[in-house]
Amino acid sequence: MRNRFSPAKNILASIFFLTACSATPVENTGASQLLAINIIDNAAASAPSNILKVASLNIAHGRGDSLNQLLVSSNTIQENLDSIADFLQKHDVHVAALQEVDAPSSWSGKFDHAEHIATQANYRWWIQASHASLGIADYGTAIVSSMPITAAGQLDFTPSPPTAGKGFTVAEVQWQRPGVNAITVDVVSLHMDFSRKSVRERQVEELDQTLKKRTNPLILMGDFNSEVLAEELVNSGPENKRRLHTWPADSDPHYSYKKKRLDWIIISGELEFVDYTTAKETLSDHHAVVASLRLRD
Repeated sequence: MRNRFSPAKNILASIFFLTACSATPVENTGASQLLAINIIDNAAASAPSNILKVASLNIAHGRGDSLNQLLVSSNTIQENLDSIADFLQKHDVHVAALQEVDAPSSWSGKFDHAEHIATQANYRWWIQASHASLGIADYGTAIVSSMPITAAGQLDFTPSPPTAGKGFTVAEVQWQRPGVNAITVDVVSLHMDFSRKSVRERQVEELDQTLKKRTNPLILMGDFNSEVLAEELVNSGPENKRRLHTWPADSDPHYSYKKKRLDWIIISGELEFVDYTTAKETLSDHHAVVASLRLRD
């Protein structure tokens, strides 16, 4: 059974709204709003852990590695999403950020993809935001979590025609650790424009305006549609007050889309990486990125 509740009904959500959504909107930015938090009653919360396992994946509307979701049957789309759910379970992922996630849409089976993955992978909490509505399609970003989500919101980036709308979701996740109080962590699922660097740079500014007043440890995940923008973000010198950092390429280039590293996990300085993997499984036209995180001493 699934329950929905509006975060506007509790104090945490009020705090979230005041800090995550600027009282004075940034000029030319898109719309920001609170999100309902979905709860699946018969799904179990994960056990407390000092390691937080996270993942990011562009699920490509459930089409797998097919050319277009319009050419894929509803049953096959469900099977593709089941494979994603199985992957998340296999890798014991606590929180996953997903992009190109469809609300019920005629081009992709007419069912809710985030709910399907959350149910099949036994995630108790999930949120979803639509950033693009195109008649036959309604899609955006989502977060599924086995640890409590206590507040959530979305931002739709400034429209950038002719490409479809993009944006991000942000969730306050309560990281449950053994023997100590939970830590509130901001988890972001981000999808940026694929066509123009100038649009992506503006979208980074809008992201920054939304997040810069927040003080929770930050996990920023998603499809940047850029090999350099994420690195520019974490190498911004004295402006990088949150000490944002990611896993270096090392001997593994971490290609997530063809021969490009477009999908990233970036964390703030309160956190550190234990490991970082780009999966080899074919789940969509992107490869999943998986990381284990812990708090710095």
